[in-house]
Amino acid sequence: MNTERTEFCPLPIRIRIGHEDIVVRSLDCAIGLIQSLRHDRLGSHAEMLLAQLNAARTDTQQVEAWVAFRTWVTACGLVSGAQHFSQAA
Repeated sequence: MNTERTEFCPLPIRIRIGHEDIVVRSLDCAIGLIQSLRHDRLGSHAEMLLAQLNAARTDTQQVEAWVAFRTWVTACGLVSGAQHFSQAA
């Protein structure tokens, strides 16, 4: 079974945490962000999302994981700039 990710290039998401803007450009970056928030209120509620992001291998799984991540950051009010609910699932 192949466990390596294929080349998936999603549209970057600009999010704001506190006073810092962060651009998330990949699933690996999204995973790192959620892991860094583990001890935060937001991160403590993202275990299932983190599991989905980590398990995404096929193109379809990666697209679905990215949509789930976009939806989560939007629902948490982290989307920065011109992006809005219309770009979430």
